[in-house]
Amino acid sequence: MCVACLPSQRDRQARRQGRDNKLTEDPKILFAPENRIISYMMDQFLSARRTIDIVVFLIGSKRVANALVKACKRGIAIRMIIDGKVARSRYSKDDFLKGKGIKVKTIRVRGGSMHSKFILIDGEKLIAGSANLTNDANYRNHEFIFVSEDPKIIEPFSVKFKEMWSMSKKQTSRSVKRNPS
Repeated sequence: MCVACLPSQRDRQARRQGRDNKLTEDPKILFAPENRIISYMMDQFLSARRTIDIVVFLIGSKRVANALVKACKRGIAIRMIIDGKVARSRYSKDDFLKGKGIKVKTIRVRGGSMHSKFILIDGEKLIAGSANLTNDANYRNHEFIFVSEDPKIIEPFSVKFKEMWSMSKKQTSRSVKRNPS
């Protein structure tokens, strides 16, 4: 790397001391498996004050599901959109979440998948990246997330969530049948 591309000593000191929040905190980028990104997300669920909106292909981790239930019991409004096909699998924890009062909807994509992955916490924090809410994403897979509190970055995701929520289907036991495999 050329010397001109390296951060200055002042930039490095600001990062170490946490004075330059733009460099250290927005966006915050985490990589798995070394950063345990699912553990980070669960901490964010538990610190939510009002709302958690989730768009994810699959929620397959019982630990994540339990963290969401804890947040729901604290009065946090939780809405989740998952892929309609994967909701039919035995790995999905969506039925468990619905039984605990969490609103879950599905989107079916003909010939494809609803493969987006982003989370909005209180409408003020965005977590987006490659990870599904699974144990593999925390311990085995090479994944990433970025976290931002920048309103300019959050706004298009908030708009997209509202659009997806309005076009998704409320999941009921009649609308989704589990595949035994």
